[in-house]
Amino acid sequence: MQSMRCCSARGLLLSSAVRGPSPRSLRISWPRRSGVGGGETTPGAGVGAGVGAGAAGALQKLRELHAIAFSSRFLLFTNVGISLTLSCVGDVLEQHFEIYCKEIERFESTRTAHMAISGVTVGVICHYWYKMLDRRMPGRSMRVVAKKIVLDQLICSPIYISAFFVTLGLLERKDKHEVWEEIKEKAWKLYAAEWTVWPVAQFVNFYWIPTHYRIFYDNIISLGYDVLTSKVKHKQSHPHLKKLP
Repeated sequence: MQSMRCCSARGLLLSSAVRGPSPRSLRISWPRRSGVGGGETTPGAGVGAGVGAGAAGALQKLRELHAIAFSSRFLLFTNVGISLTLSCVGDVLEQHFEIYCKEIERFESTRTAHMAISGVTVGVICHYWYKMLDRRMPGRSMRVVAKKIVLDQLICSPIYISAFFVTLGLLERKDKHEVWEEIKEKAWKLYAAEWTVWPVAQFVNFYWIPTHYRIFYDNIISLGYDVLTSKVKHKQSHPHLKKLP
């Protein structure tokens, strides 16, 4: 029996020697190649990846800036900056139109600067006005939105139209009588235009737009109104204004 076992063992050893080692033990480590499907890396692949990473980084940076700009800490500065910029743009458009129509001879940078400063005043007023409305009348029901529209037209519009003329009057070094006469002569035109545009626009603003985007939306809609504001303000005044002391 033992001799049979020895024979069997010798037979196994001989067969293993003849067959050679097991295929599993012959593992060859080939060098890895980068690229799609194990092929070589093409020259454009690295460039495309770099461009994609750069675009993603820029988008992330814009998101971070947006979050900072519209945060509660910096919202006032953002709103004032938006109002200043679009008031400036509105006057630039109006002046170029007046030059085209030969109503004025040349572009006046001082006039645009004054309009931009008036945008600061209006931006501050609207910023706190919207915050106060949302705090006193929270919600988006039709009744609440209707109340906000009425109050906005009856209270805020006359206030910021008056503030607009007062700000420019101070910048132009007019006395209080001249400012008051200009308000009486011109403010009603802007207020009448308010009733044709803003009730519908403010419905969208109060019903759908979040509070921190209201000034941004307001100024986008009012770009055309800013052109009208510049036109009304700088239209030749009635002659009796020149006779005031």
